Amino acid sequence: MPEHAIPAQLNRGGTTYAAPAYSPSGRPLPRLEIEIHPAGDRQLAVITGELDIDADQLLHSTLRAALDRSRHGLDLDLRRVDFCDCSGLNILLRIRQRALQDGKTLCVRAASGAVRRLLTVTHTLPLLAPPDDHRPTAPTRAPDAVQQHGDTQGGLGRHR
Repeated sequence: MPEHAIPAQLNRGGTTYAAPAYSPSGRPLPRLEIEIHPAGDRQLAVITGELDIDADQLLHSTLRAALDRSRHGLDLDLRRVDFCDCSGLNILLRIRQRALQDGKTLCVRAASGAVRRLLTVTHTLPLLAPPDDHRPTAPTRAPDAVQQHGDTQGGLGRHR
């Protein structure tokens, strides 16, 4: 379990990790929640909140643990991510690198407009988009309807 997370079991067999509301120094932390769901030979992580330097440790440890538990890799649903900066992107790229070393994949299955813009501007979208021949083993929607933020699709298309 991530060291600074507060876990809570979900009814559908997944686990939610939520960042504490305040840092050890008493400073309010950004909102971050990560739900991990088994999805066949893969794991699905549904992330809500902000991915920045304050989310670094919880995001990395939770995604790394989910990747380790998967047989083929990790799918990310980032439709509920309100903000993502270079720190959040760096974690995603580090987890992707680890997945590749382990013979697995990391795929962003859905993203908010903010995440999609960051991936596009940094030219990292092709690195995290699902390969053309990769079919998900479970629906890309997480339980309890994830579509929000006015993004009716949320998915990442292949850009060439």
